[in-house]
Amino acid sequence: MLVAYGPDQHTVIAGETPFSQLQQWSRNHQLHCPNCRGVVHIRGGAEKRTQVHFAHQKGECEWSTEAESIRHAQGKLVLAQWLRQQYPHAAISLEKRLPEPNRIADVFLEHANGQQWAIEFQCAPLDIEEWKMRHHAYRKAGIIDSWIIGNNRREKQEAFIEALLATNRELLFLDPLVSPPRIWLRWPITRQQAMERQQLPATERAAQSQNATMDGWVGRSGYGMTILGTLAEIQLDTQARLIHPTRVALEQRSTLLQAMSAATALDEQQLVTYLQPAINNTALRLFVIPLLHAYQLDPELARRYNYGRGLPGQPVRPGDQQRIEKACIWLRSLVRHGYTLEKLQLLTREFPFAGPYAAFAGYAEILLALAAQR
Repeated sequence: MLVAYGPDQHTVIAGETPFSQLQQWSRNHQLHCPNCRGVVHIRGGAEKRTQVHFAHQKGECEWSTEAESIRHAQGKLVLAQWLRQQYPHAAISLEKRLPEPNRIADVFLEHANGQQWAIEFQCAPLDIEEWKMRHHAYRKAGIIDSWIIGNNRREKQEAFIEALLATNRELLFLDPLVSPPRIWLRWPITRQQAMERQQLPATERAAQSQNATMDGWVGRSGYGMTILGTLAEIQLDTQARLIHPTRVALEQRSTLLQAMSAATALDEQQLVTYLQPAINNTALRLFVIPLLHAYQLDPELARRYNYGRGLPGQPVRPGDQQRIEKACIWLRSLVRHGYTLEKLQLLTREFPFAGPYAAFAGYAEILLALAAQR
């Protein structure tokens, strides 16, 4: 255990109190179990290369967790510190004994408004019925339970992990033994979202892959996303749900793309919002927005001109010819701003092929191909 009562009956946390002081109290039998009030002794330390902790004489306490791993002990300390940084005004306790639901929470947090969270760091296998019992007991007591899994179980296919995923729609695996603590955040995505990701421009997909990858899922849940990062990047919202900026950006992007796919007409702001991560404001102002306005005036111009050149009995209209030539002159003129035709072609690859925006992307490709021929 990591928590004991000192000689003044105040809480003492292993690792946060000078080791020499803990040794003195231990020799004087002044350290006590917070559960059974029996005497405990200091164990571990740098010389023994193990986590500093408190221990009973073997078999003394039914609440004892003497067999916990170094990963589990270090994880509780790491998580407590992580929560203190996020919620400096909350009361945060390690190994808190809760009469209801008759549990010892690995880390317990009580907000000033009375809301209570139990953070459980699970490194050992757990029977699914046992997990359900603990989960329902916490919720019945009005406590939000949040489960974080040790990285040693990251590749395991276990029923309780799949149940946790089905309940919370997210999983966080933690390696507390490295500095900074490393995390793997996983959450399920639909088949449609997986297909949308595959249809993203190659440059955007490559940029996203630096932080997030699409992979197979634990068990039978289908597609999933995984973010590899550090614990400091994760925040908890008011319901103890996990927030990571990359995940937020990906989900916002997916929502935007779905809206664009279902749209009945082009929306300039929607297109700009979609393109801004990949195209800077100068390119948007000089190239994308003027091109969009031209397209909205006559969406069929490029197709009508291009097809007319190759159809017998349907010569190109003089007005179309003049407008295409004017458009090509404008496109070539952008080189003075640093935008060659080749660079503009790369920019058009970022245009979404979704709903009515796919036709606009085709329009841009035709015009640039025509400009390159002149």
